[in-house]
Amino acid sequence: MTSRFILIFLDGLGLGSAGPQNPLSDPATMPHCQALWAHPLLAEVQVQRPRFLLKPIDATLGVPGLPQSATGQTTLYTGHNAARFRGKHQTGFANGSLRQLIEAHGLFKRVLAQGGTATLANLYSPAYFEAIAQRRWRYSVCTLLNMTAGLPFRMQYEYERGTAIFWDITGEIASSRGIATAPITPELAGSYLATLGNHHSITLFECYLSDYAGHARAYDQAVAVLQRIDRFLATVVASLGPQTSLIVVSDHGNVENLATKCHTLNAVPLWVVGPAAHAFTTVEDLTGITPTILANLLTPDGVKGIAQK
Repeated sequence: MTSRFILIFLDGLGLGSAGPQNPLSDPATMPHCQALWAHPLLAEVQVQRPRFLLKPIDATLGVPGLPQSATGQTTLYTGHNAARFRGKHQTGFANGSLRQLIEAHGLFKRVLAQGGTATLANLYSPAYFEAIAQRRWRYSVCTLLNMTAGLPFRMQYEYERGTAIFWDITGEIASSRGIATAPITPELAGSYLATLGNHHSITLFECYLSDYAGHARAYDQAVAVLQRIDRFLATVVASLGPQTSLIVVSDHGNVENLATKCHTLNAVPLWVVGPAAHAFTTVEDLTGITPTILANLLTPDGVKGIAQK
């Protein structure tokens, strides 16, 4: 049997204190996940039981300043402290020297080297790559992760057959842009992702809803997107195969403190469900995700992988 991982990245989801500016203070914001956690998703959260782990991990990486997306995500997907490598937290995109880390140490490339399979579940469009070519946009970290591993991107026809998911989970934004067909429910998106995850060694899905809601500082909007994420996550958990573990993690805090539109210094949640949950108990910061996946990945011949930095 091979072990498999579904890695869900939720942008800008930190662990804050209870209060009126933290939509996660109210258990009704994410009721399905709350039933699984049996604990509010706040700073002191710590839950460990068989096949289940929920704990805070550090996102500051020992570098002064507020954590940012490019260095946080590069750290998550390489196991190397990208903020220390750059000497600062870097916002937005990963072009330049961060691409060196991704090229050399990217999770997808290393999974392939161990004999496994990897896939990015996110839907892409020709318009995205056209904007890149015209230098109106720059590559995201996960795009470079996929590119440097030589893997294909999931396009429109795959969305239509249920093998690609837009970053907003339901595809409402994609539909409004003419990228995809009619929106789907969070539950259907969750079942699609679980099916993909049950057929690959590592399946990555990135969702940016929580970060956008945090920057908007709109409480009702934040609750709405967190409820969408809640329904999505609950379905993924319910649909996991026996050898598949779900990992949910973020790069920095934001939506847990709507008093500011900036990122926060708060720890982020690491939530793992499945047979590999126990292996993540020693992870203390963003650098621990990739090496722990690699060390616990079983190749098709049944040999456990070795995380090599």
